[in-house]
Amino acid sequence: MESSNGRQQEQIGEDAATLMDIALSAEQFCSRVEAAAQDMAPTREYEELRLKIAQCQTLLRRVQDVSARQQLTIEDPSIRADFRYLIMTLLWVAFYARAIIDFRLFRKLVLIEASFTYLLVSR
Repeated sequence: MESSNGRQQEQIGEDAATLMDIALSAEQFCSRVEAAAQDMAPTREYEELRLKIAQCQTLLRRVQDVSARQQLTIEDPSIRADFRYLIMTLLWVAFYARAIIDFRLFRKLVLIEASFTYLLVSR
């Protein structure tokens, strides 16, 4: 019984680390897009891009707060919802930044989404 409980705690720790890796990658993605977007003309699409980046940053701050309280777990429905919304928002960032996004940056986005999907499927 203790062995099973120990494995569960280890899995929860690994899941939290993966969630934090996802959050870090999302933060890097947003930062790179934001830096590249500085050269964009101030159009409606540019304003939508800035809005979506701000939404991502808000979600990332929420994830950091939960992590600081040691409550970051994929088992929590609100955490799953926050990450789903984060990934949807990242996809919108990529859409609005499609003219300035390169292959490596897009690949980072795919890795973020795949990592989250893996966590959901492995439950």
